[in-house]
Amino acid sequence: MDVASLVVLKSDEKKIIYVIDGIISPEKVYVSGLHYRIRKIVSLEDLRPATEEEIEKERKKTEKYFLNVTNIRKRVGKNYLLGTVLHIDGDQKYLDKCLQLYKEIGVYANGLAMKEHLIHEQIQSLIYKLTPDIVVLTGHDVYNQKGLKDLNNYSNTLNYVKALRKLRQIKSRGDVVVIAGACQSNFEALIASGADFASSPKRTNIHTFDPAVIAIKAATTAFNKIINLSEALRFIEKGDEAFGGLETYGKMKLFV
Repeated sequence: MDVASLVVLKSDEKKIIYVIDGIISPEKVYVSGLHYRIRKIVSLEDLRPATEEEIEKERKKTEKYFLNVTNIRKRVGKNYLLGTVLHIDGDQKYLDKCLQLYKEIGVYANGLAMKEHLIHEQIQSLIYKLTPDIVVLTGHDVYNQKGLKDLNNYSNTLNYVKALRKLRQIKSRGDVVVIAGACQSNFEALIASGADFASSPKRTNIHTFDPAVIAIKAATTAFNKIINLSEALRFIEKGDEAFGGLETYGKMKLFV
């Protein structure tokens, strides 16, 4: 098994497909989910090659998710201006898929691939430059099961927290809607640090598209209406176990 090989964990009953991202040693490698926002270090002996059947099953599941979201586009009688999105992603392959989803829906989105630990250094300048209505901060995360409250037990939650604090120094909750987190992120810490919607209340894995689906809901909800999170969660596999949030107004406006 080499870099870019598609694999599954022998112990994983759900048979999530991973990609080998890098070799650490003859015994250990970095893997990231092909369609789920998780990255971790594993032993080669714990992996096996993914079968064609397993790969195809997950591909079809992701394709169905994409089609379900894009098929619910609403046709309205008046001209309208949708909210704009800045989507910052720790993984280029996830970013590309989300940008395709935004494009299909008709939501304008700027996308940047950036390692999670660097986001806090650039978030303010990006906000000033691009003036988005909605910001997505996502990528990878993983909880090591050693204590829910200690942010050191998460691979990237603290990086998202740093970025959120920087963002909220210049933009209030009323100015910009923020969606933050990835697989197994500390939901409570992200909300407390400034996210309007975040993963993961039950420390569950989230799909590539999940943060983008909530961003789309924010972009297509009128500025004087509360975003109906429940409607977005219908498309998200783990529902309210994967994402939660606060009462937040949308960003769509009608031309008059």
